[in-house]
Amino acid sequence: MNNFLDLYFKRTNYTKTPRVDLQTLQDLHLLHLQHIPYENIDVFCHRAVKLDAEALTQKILLRERGGYCFEQNGLFLMVLTELGFKCHANLARVHRNRPEPGGRTHQINFVDVEGHRWLCDVGFGGSAFRQPLVLQPNVEFEQLGELYRLQENDVHGFYLFKKIEEEWYPLYTFKVEPALAIDIEMANFYTSNSSQYVFWDSIMGTRMTSQGRVTLSDHTFKCFDLVKGNLERETVTDFAAYLGNLQKHLGVQLNESEKIVLEHRFATLKPPESLKR
Repeated sequence: MNNFLDLYFKRTNYTKTPRVDLQTLQDLHLLHLQHIPYENIDVFCHRAVKLDAEALTQKILLRERGGYCFEQNGLFLMVLTELGFKCHANLARVHRNRPEPGGRTHQINFVDVEGHRWLCDVGFGGSAFRQPLVLQPNVEFEQLGELYRLQENDVHGFYLFKKIEEEWYPLYTFKVEPALAIDIEMANFYTSNSSQYVFWDSIMGTRMTSQGRVTLSDHTFKCFDLVKGNLERETVTDFAAYLGNLQKHLGVQLNESEKIVLEHRFATLKPPESLKR
């Protein structure tokens, strides 16, 4: 086993013997979500996001930071490729909170194993599914009480929906069309450098837990227990306390230079609704 995989298995607490099979894929997908947090702090701090193997290894595996979709799914694809899975990167159009699908600004991965094609996504934040979804339309996939569904579309290929209360909401659309490295590079450059994109002025974070997930939106941390149906919410405006919550809930510990940059940017966040009155 090479050093890269050793580092990844240590980071994700994977202790089994990996095989090119569905069980290994499912195990790695969930462990990745539980141990490597989704977070866009570097983008929010207007720092360059690099996707080469050395940069991802240094940031996520050695410094134990998280990352956003291109970093997360880029690293996951590297792992699957190294293990011998037949897989490829793909780009999706994010639909969440939009009347129509946006540009191809989200990376997903497809894996062909045991006679089926599986949609893998370890970088979609708070709406993410926990286990790979078989590419089969009009089937409801239940995961810890949450429901997802794929639906074919003549224009956009496939829609991924999530059921929230009694309504199905589109998350993103995609066509099964392998993305080239330059496609990923261009999409990453836009999402990490454009002041028009949501990551530029907002902090987002997510980490899966055994019972649900923790999410971060600017000042607000939410802990969802999907088994018990509980939600704990905490709004944090003190920067020192905020750093403590980043480590406690997401496992994100910044170095001193990162703290300095984040503290400056933290002051630019819009005040929480509770403080606007």
